[in-house]
Amino acid sequence: MELVHKDGYRMYKAGGREFPENTHIICSDAGSGILFRPHIAGKELQDRMEKVAEIFMDAVGGLALRGKKQGNITELVFLAGGLYYQLNHGFKKNFNAAIPQCFLGIKRQRIEGSEGGFTAIATYENFESLPDNATVIIGDTIATGATLQKGIYHLLDALDTKGYKLENLVVCSLACSVNGARLMKEVEKRVKRDFPGANVYLVVAEQLFHLMPDGTDLRFLYDDAVMPDEAKKRVMDEYGAFLGKEMKCAVFDWGTRCKNPIKHYHEFLEWTKEMKHSKADAKARGVLERMEKETKEALAQFEKPL
Repeated sequence: MELVHKDGYRMYKAGGREFPENTHIICSDAGSGILFRPHIAGKELQDRMEKVAEIFMDAVGGLALRGKKQGNITELVFLAGGLYYQLNHGFKKNFNAAIPQCFLGIKRQRIEGSEGGFTAIATYENFESLPDNATVIIGDTIATGATLQKGIYHLLDALDTKGYKLENLVVCSLACSVNGARLMKEVEKRVKRDFPGANVYLVVAEQLFHLMPDGTDLRFLYDDAVMPDEAKKRVMDEYGAFLGKEMKCAVFDWGTRCKNPIKHYHEFLEWTKEMKHSKADAKARGVLERMEKETKEALAQFEKPL
């Protein structure tokens, strides 16, 4: 894995036959500060995500935005999870300008009778800010990739309807599975078929995660996970071998954490209660007890008057 950037954060190129050619993994204190704190929610999560967005936009600037006209760049926001990627904040911090935004309401649905199978439907769209010769940036947490694929194909149809061209498609993900990255390879093929000469970029935090059979939970230390050596060391330092495999999910439910923190806190506490009765080793128990304590403290804040 080639290190291609090391000023302020480390970025590794991880593209190949399985993943989009321009796949990059970013290691940073900001990203790991969320991925190893899955209990946080609400304001703390959103504040930390602003820092991640600044790094994402710095990286995207170097990869895809250099020489591009500001009027040809837009963000496609998947409602509602994409709102909390704070990419507009990151864009403003890096380029002193607000990024025009398109919106797509998209919801994934479990395929009945399948284990971990999902499809997605679009429920709302606003492509008013979609430019010609477009560079489109998307922030999305990627498990199976069904939502992302559906959303991107909706975008490609909108471009075709308007008679517009696509120059760059950029996807930023705090947590992306190996499965999702493989599906992005299929998306890249469709993009290059419909818009010859267009480039696809996948920029992710820390690693490409193992996806559990439920099609939702993203895990760290599994054989198919793809990560730089420094990311693997961080998992061992922060979690150890047991929790590195048994932590339920790197991000839990992203939408719930951002828009309904109380629900997330209760769900996280229920999970830690179960885990403490498992075969967790001493390191794992220490991590879980710390997270449990911090979660209860955060939950107590909601009982205080403003």
